[in-house]
Amino acid sequence: MRINQYISRSTGYSRRKAEELVLAGRIKVAFFVIPEKSGIQPTDEIVTNLATEVNPLDKVFLDDKLIQPQKFVYYALNKPVGYTTTTSDPHAEKLITELVPKDPPVFPVGRLDKDTSGLIFLTNDGDFAQKMTHPKYEKEKEYIVETDKELSDKSLNKLRNGIELDDGITAPAKVKIISAKKYSITIHEGKNRQVRRMIEAVGAKVITLKRIRIGDFELENLEEGKYKKFATSNF
Repeated sequence: MRINQYISRSTGYSRRKAEELVLAGRIKVAFFVIPEKSGIQPTDEIVTNLATEVNPLDKVFLDDKLIQPQKFVYYALNKPVGYTTTTSDPHAEKLITELVPKDPPVFPVGRLDKDTSGLIFLTNDGDFAQKMTHPKYEKEKEYIVETDKELSDKSLNKLRNGIELDDGITAPAKVKIISAKKYSITIHEGKNRQVRRMIEAVGAKVITLKRIRIGDFELENLEEGKYKKFATSNF
């Protein structure tokens, strides 16, 4: 396993952060050797090459502290409105991390606005988080949105074909009519407040917004404010 991947999996740091630690010379590795065969005792050496491979018998140190591979946890949370999607914010009244166990510490995967409810993942696995959020993986995210007025066919087609926002044109969205003023919108991008801005771009306003699916993982009957553990085999 490459050194940055080992650090990411063992600490929960993102791959990019792990690479920065390696390149900064803060990582040492005591490579395992078989003394009776080599006559060599293992020694710590600073590693700055991102292509360095390590195995479970090697010992990896960050700032001279041994990195202990940790057990990863994965939570699916039905976030209520009013909770801020971050691990710390002195100005936030309520944080979503208050709704899941504190040990081990976890972080949210992606984001949901304070005024948006629904499915969000929390984990301590940086590798998993990257796969869920990086644009190249194109993970679908499905939302149920209620609007202040019924959207015309023209507006629906604009959403389906991609609509221009101030930070670029969105990829085509899947839009289904549930009832008057209520729609299912599926996107695979992660622009800030994207669904709300898409609705505003066609002259309407969002009344409620709830995420019900990420990839193949559905919110189903999970009670609001509650979480459940899952395994990455779900994906």
